[in-house]
Amino acid sequence: MTYVVTVPIEVEIPVSESDSDVKSISRLPGFVRLEPLGEDRYELIFEVEGGSLQDATDAADAMIVDYEDALDAYRPRVLAPLAPRSK
Repeated sequence: MTYVVTVPIEVEIPVSESDSDVKSISRLPGFVRLEPLGEDRYELIFEVEGGSLQDATDAADAMIVDYEDALDAYRPRVLAPLAPRSK
């Protein structure tokens, strides 16, 4: 089953769309979009697969690390717990 994860993220400096690390996010598995919510806030949306909500939550926990690594130069901070919802 496919689950959608929506994560509010705060960064120290605005994300540059021309940054190669930011561009690489779109190639990560499950990526849907990174949407600006304000000067220093974004909403990251991605999909994970899981046989249950717990499996999806575990997968989301693992995937968020990859997204944080890609945005590392901007010092991202996840503002809410990950809560996958079925698609």
